Amino acid sequence: MRHHRQPESPADSARHRSKRIACRQCRQAKLRCEVSTGGAMPCSRCRRLGYDCKLDTAFQRVNRRERLEELEKEVQHLRSSVSTLPVPPQQPLPGIPTPSESYSAATSIVDHESSGAPVSLLVPPLPPLPLDQSAHVHPLPPQQRSLPETSSTFARSLEFLHLRGDQVNTLFTIFFQRYHPYAPLLDPASSPDQYYARSPLLFWAIILVASRRWTEEPGLFVSLTAPVKRLLWDTIANPPHTWHVVQSILLVCLWPFPTSSLSSDITSILVSTAQTIAVRMGLHRPEAIQDFSRTKRRLNVEETAEVARTWATCYITAQIIATIDGQIGVTSDWMIDRLCDRDGTGMIPTALKHQLLISRFSARVGQFMSGHPQAPTGLPRPGEVMSLLALLEREYNELVSTLTGQISEENKILLNFIGLQFYVFYLLEDTDSDPRKRGLLRAYSIALETITIMNHLESLTDTMAYGPISYFRVISIAAMFILKLSYSNLGPFVDLETGKRSFNAAIMLTRRISIEDNDLPGRSSKILTQLWSAQARGGQRDKGPGLRLKTRLAASLVHDSMWAWREQFGGQMSGMNTPSGGMRGPNPAVQDQGISVLHEGNGTDGLSLEDVVDAELLALLPFSLEGDELLTAPGGC
Repeated sequence: MRHHRQPESPADSARHRSKRIACRQCRQAKLRCEVSTGGAMPCSRCRRLGYDCKLDTAFQRVNRRERLEELEKEVQHLRSSVSTLPVPPQQPLPGIPTPSESYSAATSIVDHESSGAPVSLLVPPLPPLPLDQSAHVHPLPPQQRSLPETSSTFARSLEFLHLRGDQVNTLFTIFFQRYHPYAPLLDPASSPDQYYARSPLLFWAIILVASRRWTEEPGLFVSLTAPVKRLLWDTIANPPHTWHVVQSILLVCLWPFPTSSLSSDITSILVSTAQTIAVRMGLHRPEAIQDFSRTKRRLNVEETAEVARTWATCYITAQIIATIDGQIGVTSDWMIDRLCDRDGTGMIPTALKHQLLISRFSARVGQFMSGHPQAPTGLPRPGEVMSLLALLEREYNELVSTLTGQISEENKILLNFIGLQFYVFYLLEDTDSDPRKRGLLRAYSIALETITIMNHLESLTDTMAYGPISYFRVISIAAMFILKLSYSNLGPFVDLETGKRSFNAAIMLTRRISIEDNDLPGRSSKILTQLWSAQARGGQRDKGPGLRLKTRLAASLVHDSMWAWREQFGGQMSGMNTPSGGMRGPNPAVQDQGISVLHEGNGTDGLSLEDVVDAELLALLPFSLEGDELLTAPGGC
């Protein structure tokens, strides 16, 4: 039986329409309004909040987020129109080399011959690595990076900071000429406004890195640190992301926020985040990137090259941070192997490819030496270490031979760093065999050569001031190798005088890396000074070199030395309770019982860490080594 709907009376129709009408404010907030039920105007919500209560049947809700973004863009445009005027072409910055070769087939910064430290050893050093002089950038008169001449750069603001267009241009010039050649990730031909349009975070990351040593505004870096950090975390917390966000995070990892403590360093967290974002976006599969997207798309040639550079730099940075932290490195994948072995299309610059080859070998060392769960250290069983290290050393020599004649000295520093990385594992072996001694002597030679190269580069191009944070770690491991072997039973077989000079140079270079008082490089230079003095007074030259701390893979040498310093100068003597800060000494289960605690009668108990460092530093410069032997303070003659 069919039911026919009776037509509504005019009264019923008016009543139903009135129930569907709410005031503008309640409709915008999607809230029930008493006006729609015939209540009085203004409604109780508008009366309580002081809103103007109106009815508007044609009202459409507004997306507040989109409206705020439109208003923000309008404000930025108005600011730019008012404060930014066309500026004449800028004069080149004095003393800054050209970046024109940063995208060439072989990227480098300077042109000079390779050099090594002459050391007389029982075993010959590793074969020298000659450099192809054509692979270097000859020092040329500084030139301005290519910026559009027909339009001026917009001024930009971040929280309370405001930069004029000419300041933005200057900082971008500094970045691409001073910093970018060490990690040729971005496109120097793009303008600052183009970078801002792609990602505000990437724009401000470039500005932050460039401001680290900007003499025109010395306080800009400190002022930018907190706002950029907030922008970084806010961007990470609000996906979806673009690969420009990954690039931003990588820049911050290579030139990190300053910190005075390893425990407060967020670099490893950030690089893991960058890896996760990159994989979720499919940067490791650029030809199938649409499989990781909601929309169908294919990358053109330029985009594919940019994605390849981004993924390669992500892998390199992650491996460097893992090595520095003493963690298991990242595994290689199809794209990394392709870029290393089968890339005939020039998708990445040659300098970046060399870094990729070095990083892939570094990951192999970590995986070889850490995949043994039967021991608390994760190391191979006694007796297996030497055979594995012999295999890795052959592979390392093959890598050196492959890169001979091509690699720049900047990348040779990283190559030596990876060599020192696997030579650390000789210190973790408890035997006193001849192969172990020969391996450690080769490590001593590489450490001397590395500091010599870095000292030479610093004198030519201020490499320590503008290079990535990995250079700080290279100096640390090289200096501590010299310290460890000089005061052991291998001391008679090494050139101790050259070692002293190199160690002194390492302290000077570490100070050059420091960008503010009491940051990690600044504190490390003081710690290195004190460690040498302590070893000179109480080192045991009749014992073989070894480590008590063995759980940090290649970083075990640095962390073992840090614990020796804490026991000697930091008030954490052997057998003391764990301090309130939560730090603990090396695990007795994995300690080498043959290595005794350093000289303990120093009288520093009860002093704060800062007091001990500064007081001891003043007392140790210049400091006595043996009897009437004197090593002048860093920077002295």
